[in-house]
Amino acid sequence: MSDANTKRDAIELVIEGADKTVAGFVRGLFIGARSTDWPVVSAEHGVETETLAETLKGWVGLSDPLAHVIVTTAGFELVKQALADPRCAGLELRQAQVVTGASFEFRFEVFSEEAAAVVRATFSRLPPGVVLEDYAEKEKRHGAEAEGVELYSSVHHYTFSGKGRVRGPFRATLYVHEQARRVEQIKEGVLTLHRGELLPV
Repeated sequence: MSDANTKRDAIELVIEGADKTVAGFVRGLFIGARSTDWPVVSAEHGVETETLAETLKGWVGLSDPLAHVIVTTAGFELVKQALADPRCAGLELRQAQVVTGASFEFRFEVFSEEAAAVVRATFSRLPPGVVLEDYAEKEKRHGAEAEGVELYSSVHHYTFSGKGRVRGPFRATLYVHEQARRVEQIKEGVLTLHRGELLPV
């Protein structure tokens, strides 16, 4: 794969149409093409979606829904060609933009060492290229008077809390974001996209 294509490994498509309709259409294309890639529907994964298309839409007062899907370069060409077919009336590709990376902020507070181990594991085994930034944690073990206190009491014999930011390539950072979403005690922010060049549609 060329350097240019590597830099375009994630492309955000803004498609006019309802999320479920667009998701079904795009997934059908990938299945039909027997693609080993899989599109990421932003609405399903906690990905922020504010783009130039939304800004322009607000300025001109358009009301048609816009769906966001993130694909690879090959996926972009597949969707672009399909939406150019007159039989796909009702769906229109409004914008395509390179995603250069992603990041999200998080915070947590847990009251058992078992839960702390889960949180630590979530952020200690990061994929290549993904980094942990501004990370701070605080661990406290209280005295014997707190032993045996109920889990949801205002006093706990153990507290582990912290916050930070995860940043890296889109799909690798999305993976960490998905892992964080599965841990109830982690309060993760939306996955923020770092956008690059606009592509012709």
